[in-house]
Amino acid sequence: MKTRERIVEQSLVLFNAEGLPKVSTNRIATELEISPGNLYYHFRSKEQIVEWLIRRFEQRMAPLMDPTIAVAALDDWWLTLHLGLEAITAYRFLYRDVDFLLHEYPRCGARVQHQAALNVRTAIRQCQQLLAAGVLRASPTEITALARQIVFTATCWPTFSRLMHIGEGSAEGPEHAAYHLLALMSPYVDGASRQYLDYLRSKYVR
Repeated sequence: MKTRERIVEQSLVLFNAEGLPKVSTNRIATELEISPGNLYYHFRSKEQIVEWLIRRFEQRMAPLMDPTIAVAALDDWWLTLHLGLEAITAYRFLYRDVDFLLHEYPRCGARVQHQAALNVRTAIRQCQQLLAAGVLRASPTEITALARQIVFTATCWPTFSRLMHIGEGSAEGPEHAAYHLLALMSPYVDGASRQYLDYLRSKYVR
C-alpha cells in the first residue's frame, strides 16, 4: 500500500477511535512509523487529510443519493438505509466531531453540512416514492418530518450505539440500525409492507 493511502487509512482509524481534535499529524506519523516530514510531503496539514476523507465519504454516499434510482418497496429502502449506515459508521468522526469541523475547518464543515442536507432531500424524495407506490400513507408534512427523523437517527446512530455499548463486532450492526429506521415508518405503513416490517422485527429484534 502506498504511503499516501496508509496515511489516509490510519487517520480514519484514529479519528474514529479517539476523535478528530485529539489526533495530531505527529501522532499519525508515529503510528505509521514514518517521519513527520514524510507525512508532510503527502499532506501539508491535518485539514488536508480530513478533506481527502470527506471526498471518500461523499463518493461512497453518492450512489445512494442518485435521483434516477427508484425506491418502490420497503426492502429496497432497507438496503439503501443499510448501505448508508455502513458509510456513516465507517466515517463516524465527521458527524461526531462536527462542531470542531465547523470552527476549525470551515470548508470541511460546510461540506458535511451539505451532505446532511442532501441526505434529507434524498430521504424526502424516497419517502414520496414509497407514498406513490402505496407503501406509505401520510400527508406531505408527515413525509417531511419522517424523512428528517430518519436522517437524524441515522446520523446519530454511531454515537447512540456507543452509549448503548453496541460496538463493532457486536450482534447489532448497520442492518439492525436500518430496521430501527424503518420502524419509524410503522405508523404510516400497512398491508404487505406491514408484514415486511414484522418479518424484519422477528429477524433483528431480540
